[in-house]
Amino acid sequence: MSSGKRYGNYGFRFQDVPQINIANISSIGLEQQTSIDYHWDGMVRKDIQGVEKYVFQYTLSGQGAITFEDKQYSLHRGDAFFVQLPSQHCYFLPESSSSWEFIYITLTGSAAASCWNFIHDHAGKIVSIPPEAGLIQLLHRILQETNEEKIIDAFLSSARAYEFIMECYRFTKKLNTTNQELPEAMGRVITFLQQQYDEYISVEKMAAIAGLSSYYFIKQFRKYTNTTPSQYLTKIRIKKASEMLRHTELSIKDIAAKTGYENANYFNKVFRKITGFSPGEFRESRISNLDYLIL
Repeated sequence: MSSGKRYGNYGFRFQDVPQINIANISSIGLEQQTSIDYHWDGMVRKDIQGVEKYVFQYTLSGQGAITFEDKQYSLHRGDAFFVQLPSQHCYFLPESSSSWEFIYITLTGSAAASCWNFIHDHAGKIVSIPPEAGLIQLLHRILQETNEEKIIDAFLSSARAYEFIMECYRFTKKLNTTNQELPEAMGRVITFLQQQYDEYISVEKMAAIAGLSSYYFIKQFRKYTNTTPSQYLTKIRIKKASEMLRHTELSIKDIAAKTGYENANYFNKVFRKITGFSPGEFRESRISNLDYLIL
């Protein structure tokens, strides 16, 4: 996509739809929201028209938020979600954010439904995707084609929808290449940690999720991940904290709380130990991410 951004939304309303269950694009767009009036409730959307739809939304800059069953998740640069309409979720611009820029695509059809289930089962509710990933580059290309009025009929729209769905599968499978080699019990725990990192999570709770004794769980976790459960959780938290430091104006104390640390001084100590920087030093630096230090 060109550097000059063109905000807008496009709806696809073709008459020559081949079959009702074939994947197709319902809408696509690029937006920057700056008002807390931006608020979408997945149970009261007025654009559903009796057809199940699946929204993929990817954060380009700023901060958004989404709730699933009353649990709220922050959305920062590189975070994506894939939701079904209708379903119990709500995404919005939180009061703590001055803007939220994102690109999205809405799909219909049974293939989109299967893809949504696969992503939720294997990657979770929120997925971090680097902007250079093929999936995100394809999304920009589809939007560019739409801008240039090159998607001229339902057949081409369907082709692009299937291409996007296949890239979703490709990315998710690649994301889980390591996890696929894990026993199911270990995979359940890792998925839980990736989603609930802001909570207090004891080793005993992890072991219970795995259905193992604490001693055997720790032994198995280290065998398959080359680290302890606590160290793995710490790395997830510090990575999330680095994203908040880079892309939000939240205080270090608030970021500590949002990543599972009640004590900001302890958070500072852990952050420096893992990365070599204090949270303040990282926020002032030009480092875009800490993956190479953390992972």
